[in-house]
Amino acid sequence: MTPTPTCRRLYLVRHGETLYGGEHHLTEEGYKQIEALGALLAGVPLEAIYASPLDRAQATAQTIARFVPAPIVTVEALREIEPGAIEGSDVLQVLADIRSYFAGPETTWDTPFLGGETYRQVRERVWPLIDDHVRRSDWSRVAMVAHGGVNNAVLGRILGTTGPGLANIDQDFGCLNIIDFFGERPVVRLLNFTAYDALKLALEVPSIDAVADLLGTSVYPVGPRLRS
Repeated sequence: MTPTPTCRRLYLVRHGETLYGGEHHLTEEGYKQIEALGALLAGVPLEAIYASPLDRAQATAQTIARFVPAPIVTVEALREIEPGAIEGSDVLQVLADIRSYFAGPETTWDTPFLGGETYRQVRERVWPLIDDHVRRSDWSRVAMVAHGGVNNAVLGRILGTTGPGLANIDQDFGCLNIIDFFGERPVVRLLNFTAYDALKLALEVPSIDAVADLLGTSVYPVGPRLRS
């Protein structure tokens, strides 16, 4: 009888709520979101917390590590999909452009994100990290703290999205995805779970719209400028 392969589990997290461009890594609500997730993960024997180098991901990883004492390893490949030159641009217009990018039916794997990276390039950048864990058997439980775009790329590939459009997957702030690896077969076990609002009673709009609301508008007029 063939033995059942040992399950290796990846906890894929999106950072907590942020206003991007603001003075703080996460908003007060963002820290609360991650604290709820950290409390849920307490007791999970994480061997490492891999994190994007961006401040909002680092703050998220550090908050989780307060509940789960695992080393934080910064991984450049987990940084968010990179836009073109947007410094000095109106924040609300940028948010509107981001929303259009992810919601637009014309967006494909090869559409540049605000003049920057394409989704194909993001997948090629991130997937070697995932593939390394697919092939290795010397680990059991790890977390990765990344971003909405990166998570979409990873989950879309595992779910078999072949394009031409992006995977129709949302990633709320502070959400948790669980990916199990049986041999070299990854399986999505949990998708976009939010510990702070399990039934998503207050999560009925995309997170980009939520950020616009926090900035005082839902129609994207002229707003604050992105900080360099």
